[in-house]
Amino acid sequence: MKIEIIETPIKFRLHGLSSRVENDAYGQVGCRLMDEMWRIVKGASLPNSGINHWVYFADDRMFVGVELLGTEQAIPESLQPLEFELARYAKHLHVGLYQELPQKWQAVKSELASRGERITMPSLEVYGHSCEQADPSLAETTILIGLGSQGV
Repeated sequence: MKIEIIETPIKFRLHGLSSRVENDAYGQVGCRLMDEMWRIVKGASLPNSGINHWVYFADDRMFVGVELLGTEQAIPESLQPLEFELARYAKHLHVGLYQELPQKWQAVKSELASRGERITMPSLEVYGHSCEQADPSLAETTILIGLGSQGV
């Protein structure tokens, strides 16, 4: 499994919706948030990147958002802003069915632990790079996992 450790910080500036997740129902909650977020974004005709970001926090919270392009337009109050940076992180490209993601996360976390890495929050999934893909088994999801400082 290819996991790249990136030492160059990456910043995110997103707008979307958040929720607490009960009973590990991240897929269901994420889809509900994503559908509602897109309803608001499209209803307001907000220019955007078209890339979904599912951000995972401690305490069973998640945020689903998109990068908005340009700030000339008023942003509906129902869209929450979220800005954060991953100073150091692991990157893995999952190619396959979305239903395989929970097992992939476990495999990536296990591999990172075996390398002595300390996982931090937030972590996220980035979707949208192959939305035109006719075969769902070829869908691409980038997994980004925050990591502690090397040697800490």
